[in-house]
Amino acid sequence: MRIKNGENEEDDLQLIDGISEFDGLLMSWRPHEVRIGGNCGAVDTSFALVHNSVEATVQVIISKVQTAFDLSLSSTIALLEMNKEFQLFSGNISESCGLGSFVIAVTWDTLMNLKFKVDHEGCNNNMERNCSFKAKLNGHASHQLNLETASILVKLCRKLGHFVLQADC
Repeated sequence: MRIKNGENEEDDLQLIDGISEFDGLLMSWRPHEVRIGGNCGAVDTSFALVHNSVEATVQVIISKVQTAFDLSLSSTIALLEMNKEFQLFSGNISESCGLGSFVIAVTWDTLMNLKFKVDHEGCNNNMERNCSFKAKLNGHASHQLNLETASILVKLCRKLGHFVLQADC
């Protein structure tokens, strides 16, 4: 993992380097959080063993930006009796862009919730929107959020296996 520091990859700072190996037979279902330290900082990671799951790739595309805003995107998934929220993105949006892809394991036939928080500097009228997607077989799903400041397109696609996430936003 690198910190973007310039035009060329050689200009970037290496944050962390390495791999993690997990043994599913020994892991509990409870979410774990680990801080991985490196020469230029640290990365906080969260992981959990998710039985009977499908792999969802979430893409977020922001267009028609009217004014700059801060965006926070998180995902909540049900793990047995508890819900765990994972931060996917937090940053300033000043122009149309794609946020990249986020891969999330979702237990078959359960809901994955995406929470969007939009904050404007000096504005008390901050906004929160939620979208829920149910893990199903075969296909993909998408949903468009039209806000005053921008349009946000959420796409969910199959990565491995065959599944669909049906939108309920």
